[in-house]
Amino acid sequence: MKKLLSVLFVVILVFSFAVTAIAADMPTAKRSVSKGTKTATYPAGPIQKAERGFSNVLFGWTEIPKRVVDKTKEYRNPFKGLVLGSFQGTCRAFARTVSGVSEVATFPIGGYEKPAVLPDMPAAE
Repeated sequence: MKKLLSVLFVVILVFSFAVTAIAADMPTAKRSVSKGTKTATYPAGPIQKAERGFSNVLFGWTEIPKRVVDKTKEYRNPFKGLVLGSFQGTCRAFARTVSGVSEVATFPIGGYEKPAVLPDMPAAE
């Protein structure tokens, strides 16, 4: 079992490096998205859509502790931050994970200009 997990980890690691290397060499269209007062640029293309989808699937759960910390700081009350942050984080994590699954499943089809769920940190140019 340990060997299988080790091999799977290495395959995922190699795949992620390969996708990143291929994406760095591809010319891509850029699109600006306004989120409040911030303007971010997101790369558009099938590789970027798959990369964004994998990222959302793997790291969607991180919304839960992030929201707990944000709400605790906002309300200055650990209990209220834990309750509201857990609820909002779970909702946001679910949305990011489902969005990621749909982007991974549909990355060869098209629709590269519009991410379903905007990440908190825009992709680097």
